[in-house]
Amino acid sequence: MHHLECRFDFALLRDQLAAEGVNTMKPFSDFPFLKQAFTEGERFRVRRARAERLLRNGSITQNQFDEFTQKGAIGSHLENLQRKGGFKGFNQHAVSIIIAETDPRKQQGNQK
Repeated sequence: MHHLECRFDFALLRDQLAAEGVNTMKPFSDFPFLKQAFTEGERFRVRRARAERLLRNGSITQNQFDEFTQKGAIGSHLENLQRKGGFKGFNQHAVSIIIAETDPRKQQGNQK
C-alpha cells in the first residue's frame, strides 16, 4: 500500500505527529479549501531470507539488498487531508507528482 488517506485538522495533525517524531512532507495541495501532505515514509524491517530471495531472482540490486537488510524498506505514508467548504474537485496533477516523488525505489538512502 502506498498511503492511507484520512481527513484531519491539517495543522493540528502536523503538530501532533511532530511531537511524536513523525515528520510531514511539504504539502502537495495547499489551497484554502484543500490541504494535503504525506508523512515521511516509515522504515520497516525486511527479513533477510526474503531480501536474499529477491536478490537471487534479480528483483533488487545488491545496493537495495544492503539498504533493506541494514536500514529496512520504506513503507507506506499517512496522508493528512483537510477539506473545507465541501468537495471542490480532485488535485490529480499534484497527486500524480507526489506519488512519483514518494516512490520507494527513489527513496533509497534518503532516510534514516
